Amino acid sequence: MSVYPCPTILISKCLGFSSCRYDGRMISSPVTGALQPHVEFVSVCPECEIGLGVPREPIRIVLEGRKRLLQPATGLDLTESMIGFTAAYLDRLAAIDGAVLKSRSPSCGLRSTKVFTSSISRDYLHRKGTGFFAEGLTDRLPYLPVVDEGQLADALIRDHFLTRVFALASFREETGSGKMHDLVDYHTRNKLLLMAYDKEAMTRMGDILANHRKRPFEEIATDYQQYLQEALSRAAGIGPNINVLMHAVGYFSDRLDANERALLNERLREYREDNTLLGELKGLFASWILRFNVGYLLLQTYFCPYPAALSGRLE
Repeated sequence: MSVYPCPTILISKCLGFSSCRYDGRMISSPVTGALQPHVEFVSVCPECEIGLGVPREPIRIVLEGRKRLLQPATGLDLTESMIGFTAAYLDRLAAIDGAVLKSRSPSCGLRSTKVFTSSISRDYLHRKGTGFFAEGLTDRLPYLPVVDEGQLADALIRDHFLTRVFALASFREETGSGKMHDLVDYHTRNKLLLMAYDKEAMTRMGDILANHRKRPFEEIATDYQQYLQEALSRAAGIGPNINVLMHAVGYFSDRLDANERALLNERLREYREDNTLLGELKGLFASWILRFNVGYLLLQTYFCPYPAALSGRLE
């Protein structure tokens, strides 16, 4: 139904790009292989970038008055080096649409890294720390879709991440033309998707595009982007998704026979009980939309927001 953009995704270099882990290994990541044909990766290993070799002594996050990054075996305090590298790297980083980071890493972990009380302690405070590079990235780009490779094993997290990444990449491409009609076309194609994520934001975004005050394109695009990023930051719930599907079925409900209407009701009931079934429900709608050739719905990204090859397990 759609022609997809090619998102740019920042990724930890150890996830299939280089043997740069502290122990000299590279992580075999199904994420890399599955996404490779559809995205452009930008890989980075913050620990190598601050001069740590491969292999290297492990580093850890320590909370002693303030958060620090230490290498117990050498006594090195790498805090300022990592903070400085992260800021400089992000300053020169070109536009990206998402990030996949290494879980549990003191540099790249995302709410999954052990935090210790000291450089020598064997006991840790908790396992919910965020690595220094990951923290700098999310602070600088708070609406950027960011996950770790472990989270992508969860079908719902993966769907939300990929939906955001491809929607934001498409927005970046459309606004690159500097033409209002391209932005209007983007809104039209994503209307049901935005309705599922945040109906009020969708309405406000439409008002922005109406441009009654005749503002320049740059201002319109900036305001629209803010609402878009905020709307997509929260996953769409079961109720909003059902509302969108019931809105869509109105375009062809009179052409469904009794068995198909019964099937739809059963699939909706199942989805209410198991929200992982949304993809199957969208697939059913997509088959009807193609069959009845419903022009408006054929344009909607909602039914297939990213390439179908990424809809299954990433393995």
